[in-house]
Amino acid sequence: MKKRCHIFEKIENSKKLSQEDIKTVMNIVRQEMNFMIRNNILMTPNNYSRWFEVFCYIVESKKKFNDLEILGLFKEFFEESYDEVIKEKGKVENHPKGFVKKLNSIAESIDKKLLEIIKSMDQYGTNLDAHSENLSKNQEEIDSKNVIDSIEKILKIVQNLKEENRELTDELKKYHKDVLKLQQELKVAKSESEVDFLTGLVNRRRFERALLDLLNDLKTKKYPFSLIMLDIDDFKKINDTYGHQTGDRVLQDIALILRTFLRANTIPARIGGEELAVILPGTKLEDAKKIAQRLRRAIENRSFHIDDLKVTASFGVTEAKEDDTIDSIYERVDKAMYEAKKSGKNRVVVYE
Repeated sequence: MKKRCHIFEKIENSKKLSQEDIKTVMNIVRQEMNFMIRNNILMTPNNYSRWFEVFCYIVESKKKFNDLEILGLFKEFFEESYDEVIKEKGKVENHPKGFVKKLNSIAESIDKKLLEIIKSMDQYGTNLDAHSENLSKNQEEIDSKNVIDSIEKILKIVQNLKEENRELTDELKKYHKDVLKLQQELKVAKSESEVDFLTGLVNRRRFERALLDLLNDLKTKKYPFSLIMLDIDDFKKINDTYGHQTGDRVLQDIALILRTFLRANTIPARIGGEELAVILPGTKLEDAKKIAQRLRRAIENRSFHIDDLKVTASFGVTEAKEDDTIDSIYERVDKAMYEAKKSGKNRVVVYE
């Protein structure tokens, strides 16, 4: 059963919020914004809405959760991945310099400002209640001067609230711009950390994350995929004979072949020195074999315009199974590629 958030339901159904409800909303927003900034969750309307529902439940239930538990709670609400920067165990994200420190500073500033507003609302609410009560008591005995004094005080409180709201809006706009700028910096840095600088293909880290996602889709949605691994034949000899600069050019040209001959939804990567791999989403084994043969021929027929240099590659191909792990699918495709090398190179071997 999905967890409920009563204030969220009130807002969705356009019901009037009480003063206590508004105070609760402010607390929800304060905790939500602090969490989103602290965890670098993109500031989009859709994310605001979804995380508001999660924090609405947290505030209403008066439970204490750490960040990991909150991220898990999101999945219980929406049954989908949360929008966050993935921090792999034992690995450090390639953040721009001072990124985390800046984010934490912004989060603390917003938290402090919102707490000030909530305290002000409490004080203003108490004062408004007192003046309203004064007006309602013995109305026939209150002279016009008392009425005017009370109304003036109420108007002054309302004016102060409006002024604080304007200041809060201006500050939040500034913080929001700062966060967006930092997120753009992180997007660039994150992209650079996931791409092999020489070939422009994704690196092993990003490739294995995609592989893990597709293995999960295979288990849960029965969505098939195949894996190709290729190794450039006699690459050490190419480097020794023609120089490392030529070796780099060979890698770049083969990366270009992969990008040119493969569909847009495929994921080619450089996973080691002269080892490359390709994930083929939605592709069964027989079609994967045909794709590998097409790539093999394209590499074999490529002219590198360097003396008599001819380049070939050996290919291993396998289709993912529901009980596969990253290690098990790597092991099969690696065996197939090794067999291709052992049996003469420049060929495709399939491991079922």
